[in-house]
Amino acid sequence: MAAVTAPVSQLGEGQHVTIRHVLLGLLPGTVERAGDGNVTVALTARDDRIARLIGHEIAVELLSGRGIYRHAGKLTGERNGSLTVALSGDVERIQRREFVRVSAHLDVRVEGVDEEVGGDTRTLDISGAGIQIIDPWNLPLGLAVRIELKLPEGPPLSTSGMVVRQGAEENQKGIRLDGIPRAEEDRLMRYIREREVQALRAARGR
Repeated sequence: MAAVTAPVSQLGEGQHVTIRHVLLGLLPGTVERAGDGNVTVALTARDDRIARLIGHEIAVELLSGRGIYRHAGKLTGERNGSLTVALSGDVERIQRREFVRVSAHLDVRVEGVDEEVGGDTRTLDISGAGIQIIDPWNLPLGLAVRIELKLPEGPPLSTSGMVVRQGAEENQKGIRLDGIPRAEEDRLMRYIREREVQALRAARGR
């Protein structure tokens, strides 16, 4: 993770962000107002615990093609599900390859670039750096592959990759993702973040 200066990633009205707090986990929302060192975020779903956290340190995270920009701050107000955060000016960039790995069972097509091997299968999990798949073909480590990953929305994500890891089971392989276009990075990262939020909500029994 790298510390950056605040101007690198400006928070603006209408941007989709995530609120992060040690007790709350991740809460999605939309920026209503930003300026003068403060940002107001309308939560997608109101959380009654917020009112008890006035004065606590909290972070506003913005997703971009380069990763997540985490803006540190302090919660100064809450009204009808909208939070006001006083930003400290400290911004941390979490690179795509540092993203959490999430469980995801998606259709994917994997084909060797120089060898006629592969076909249609399913993913087991996904991160910003790669995917783990069910491998019925016994793909060799080091194999360069073409990948078409079917995300829930939009066309398949097409990119190149390499088989880099044997999974816990014999028929599982880890594939590194290489050369993803910036727009497709954003789409993949949004999906990973949504899965992370869903998992946290399920863990809290919400």
